[in-house]
Formats: sequence, structure tokens, C-alpha cells
Amino acid sequence: MQRRRFCGALFALELLSPVARSQNRFAVEDDDVDVDYRNGRYFAELTVPLSAAPAIALAVLTDFERMPAFMPGLLSSRILNRTGSVWRIAQTGAATFGPFTLRFDSERRVELTPDGRLISLALTGSARYLRSEVRFVMRTGVPSLNYRLEMEPEQWLPAGVGVAFMRHEVAEQFTALLREMARRAALEAQGTKKNPQ
Repeated sequence: MQRRRFCGALFALELLSPVARSQNRFAVEDDDVDVDYRNGRYFAELTVPLSAAPAIALAVLTDFERMPAFMPGLLSSRILNRTGSVWRIAQTGAATFGPFTLRFDSERRVELTPDGRLISLALTGSARYLRSEVRFVMRTGVPSLNYRLEMEPEQWLPAGVGVAFMRHEVAEQFTALLREMARRAALEAQGTKKNPQ
């Protein structure tokens, strides 16, 4: 009886392993994120291979209303207004790292520039200064996303803790974004197979 259960468990693990491998393929590690702390500000940068076509990636990056469904720690996200390729959004949430939990709220201006960059600037909220930029780049011949962040937090953290916290948060957020991009790409591919042109 125990042997049968053990074999059943192994079989179940074997069935799940492709899913687990697929999820791990899009996992961003904390060490993948470069973070520097200078004069009270954090500077972060990350470049990761795209898990979907740029159009799908951009749709995920600008899906502000549905973002809490796939972004960890994001409790609410709404578009206050939109004019062409400029959004004004409001978001609230909490970021946790070890014993530290930082609650955040922000109102940001997000712009998709003519050259394809997504630039976000905090207008109000729990950071004294926050600016980020996402660009589509080629890295060793592979379509990739480059993310840069400059932030001056309102809440003080020791620099050593803050750097690790920032690495963890950026890695966690981009893991979630890449997985959502891959999920939507798979759904689109299934739709294409069902309805070939």
C-alpha cells in the first residue's frame, strides 16, 4: 500500500515537473538585480530575456487595472486618467522582506515614449523620489527588457538591508511580470492553434 502511494506521488511529481520547470525558467533571482545606494538614493538595474513578444510584454506592463491579480504585494491599482500614451495611476500595497514590511502608496505618471520606453515618475506617495524606466533591448541577440529604477524612500532602512530588500522586490516583481507575459503568450498561441488563418 505504501509502495503504491509512493509510486503515485512520484507519478504526480513527474506530471507537475514540466509546469514547475516552466515557472522556474522565468524566475528572476535577487542576485540578477544590480543595486547601488548613494547619497540616500537606491539605484537598481535589471536586464532579463523576454518571455513573450514585445506587444504582449507591453500589454502586461501597462495593464494597471488588473495588475493586483498577478503582482505580489500590490493591493490596489487604478487608472485615474489617460491621454494617449500617458497614464496617471494610483497604487497601494505592501512589500515584505524578512521581518520588514513597508507599506506603500503612490500616484504616478507613466508615459510610453515614441522610442518605446515606459517611463514612470511618482507624483505623490510614500517615496520622496521615484523614477523608473523600462526599455526593450537586444542582449547577445536575445530580445530582453531593461529596467532601471532610482528611488529615495521616505522610510529609513540601513543601507545593507535596503540594498537586499530592493534586490528582492525587483526580482519578485519581474518574476511575476515574466510569468504573466508567458501565460498570455501561451493563451494567444492556443487561440491561434484553434483558429488558424
